[in-house]
Amino acid sequence: MSKYEERAYNVGRTKPNIAGMKNQLARLQHDLEQFTARKPSGPVVTTLKERIKELEGTIAEAEANKKREAQARAAADESMGDGGPSYTRGTHAVSTRFPPRGKPTKIS
Repeated sequence: MSKYEERAYNVGRTKPNIAGMKNQLARLQHDLEQFTARKPSGPVVTTLKERIKELEGTIAEAEANKKREAQARAAADESMGDGGPSYTRGTHAVSTRFPPRGKPTKIS
């Protein structure tokens, strides 16, 4: 991939951002339409088609991972028992971490 393509099509993300990847896919598809309208047999067209296929696969994989994680979280919440909100489990008394509220005392 050339320097221009790397700058134009942000490929260096570390964490898969599904919304960003979908926007990038739409941009690539639009670019592909523009290039095929001008010169259907150009060298850029094949590169764009390959990149679109890669991105579609990456999006599908990221969505499947997100779905699996959500199912795992739901199964973990279900196995915890009472079915209440998960943020209430594992909380500790606040008094152990913070001093009591009120006026500050003077130290002489």
